[in-house]
Amino acid sequence: MNWRVFTSLLIFLLSFSGISIDAEDDGRYTGPISRSEKRILDGKSEFQKSGTFPLEWKLFFKGKQGDFVVFYDLNGDEIHYRYRRNKFDLDAEFFVKDLFPGNPYRVKGEWIGYYFYSVDERGRRSSLPTPKKLPAEPKEFTDRQSVPIFKLIEYIEVRTDDLLY
Repeated sequence: MNWRVFTSLLIFLLSFSGISIDAEDDGRYTGPISRSEKRILDGKSEFQKSGTFPLEWKLFFKGKQGDFVVFYDLNGDEIHYRYRRNKFDLDAEFFVKDLFPGNPYRVKGEWIGYYFYSVDERGRRSSLPTPKKLPAEPKEFTDRQSVPIFKLIEYIEVRTDDLLY
């Protein structure tokens, strides 16, 4: 049997058997970002209680959107980091050239605002966000749909020191 066919068959069978390849319970490899790592929703609830929002996160890189690089956590919630002043800022393009979609990073930034998706009188959420500056309105910012905006200061790729065998 061909090695590729065998590997594909093994992965297929494991995915339907209920055995988790990245189980955290029994000490096996769980990936570069632990499941116990703080999520964006945790940071929002921390903001609601103490008025502070964490400035350092372990997130996965999604991609570029305009002047922003977008990162997401294990829940799929996003944080947008402004990395350039405008489309002519070539130094900023060089700064983020090593980001690769799907890779985990420890990201630091300066919190500058958030996107808020307003709700109309019929209860429908707007499809276009409204950018809001700090200080944040607690009710708006803690909404599940709001997206924090940071100024990107530093990112470091998260690598594991575990040996896989």
